[in-house]
Amino acid sequence: METIAILSLAFGLGLLHALDADHVMAVTGLAATQSKTKQCLRFCRHWALGHGSAMLMIGCAVILFGMTIPETLSEQAEALVGLILIALALWVFRDLYRRRLYIDFHQHADLPRDDSWQQQRSAEDPNKPRSDNHSAILVGLLHGTAGAAPFLLLLPLSSQTTPMLSISYLLTFCVGVVVAMLIFGGLLGQLYDFLGRYGLSMINLLRGIVACSSLALGLYLLGAF
Repeated sequence: METIAILSLAFGLGLLHALDADHVMAVTGLAATQSKTKQCLRFCRHWALGHGSAMLMIGCAVILFGMTIPETLSEQAEALVGLILIALALWVFRDLYRRRLYIDFHQHADLPRDDSWQQQRSAEDPNKPRSDNHSAILVGLLHGTAGAAPFLLLLPLSSQTTPMLSISYLLTFCVGVVVAMLIFGGLLGQLYDFLGRYGLSMINLLRGIVACSSLALGLYLLGAF
């Protein structure tokens, strides 16, 4: 019963950890150009894969080999996360600006309509690997590295605890992160679908809000204010 309680705690903490503000902002920013539920789920899955890989590697090294985590590692990883959040915000702003120019161009009455940009996007192979997938994994790796040190302090590493239980705790925590992220991705995709019924402007408004929030959080992580 004690083992079940410990693993249940790990799963619950994983669910909560996945919904940290910097995690939500990063995943939402990455999925900002893809408003379908399937794409949002894919981004969340790749982020969770990167996050879990980092925590498993660092956690197993600490548990099995008694290695210590450098004090500056989490701080440096957190600073990198802040930079990435800022970069994601700027990328979303740039994409919104380009889309605005595209709409304005085709709304001009004296110019012929050119669908080449739309055709190029619609012709993309959905099964082709995208660089966005790798970006989601990379951001997940950084998030996992930044959160590894604080998390490992919560590991049940008492003298009565076996390494196997500690690793099970770590794995269960990562499962909780994956589950929470997939639920979030599904809800995000549904939100995009709902807003899409009222026009592209509503989706772009949400993306703008997310970009502003991501920029503010990135600056905060860098200690700008």
